[in-house]
Amino acid sequence: MNSILLYDIDGTLLNVNRKFMAALLQEVLDENGLDPSTIYSINYAGRTDSAIFSELIGPEVNDELFDSVKKGYLYLLEERLNQDHVDVISDAVNSLMFAEKEGLPAGLCTGNFREAAKIKLKAAGIDSKFEFGGFGCLHVDRNELPGLAHHEFVKINGREPVPSDYVVIGDTPNDIRCARHFGARAIAVTTGHFSHDQLKMHQPDAVMDSLLELENYLRMI
Repeated sequence: MNSILLYDIDGTLLNVNRKFMAALLQEVLDENGLDPSTIYSINYAGRTDSAIFSELIGPEVNDELFDSVKKGYLYLLEERLNQDHVDVISDAVNSLMFAEKEGLPAGLCTGNFREAAKIKLKAAGIDSKFEFGGFGCLHVDRNELPGLAHHEFVKINGREPVPSDYVVIGDTPNDIRCARHFGARAIAVTTGHFSHDQLKMHQPDAVMDSLLELENYLRMI
């Protein structure tokens, strides 16, 4: 096997308590004089933090205000998030252990800011499993993240795989789209808010109900 794995975080590896996140975002928006009602009206699934925070801020968004909201969010997330707020998705750890055992590089393809990704993974106890990735602070467009993860992989490892060596693993249609955009394989998991049939409509290479199924898929390819 020579696959390189790119894992999404939220809905794929872990879930952060919704009430905790909503309260944290509300506090950050309040501190910046912004309307917190937008927290409950926007779509979060499969989007980058850059896109989400721009929408939370609204039409008055500018670089200074965006940076203030981002800084406040990351500060509170690091200050308050702990293992009680995080549920590691079933078989996520086993999947990462399999990748490590087989010598398969594991990176991230996540809409989270890089710092937020690290904080969440640390609270889940799996932050040491990833060396590289594409993050939502690097580009607003999710489709660009696999390519950015590829650039980090090349920089660290000194070799340049082809896009089809990568396997993007995520729980939303946007994870499938970004894999296709880059030319990677796309594995959809039903551990998030999308059903098997909803994910299948977007034609991933496989739809799985558990990350344990990834092992057999990788052996087959």
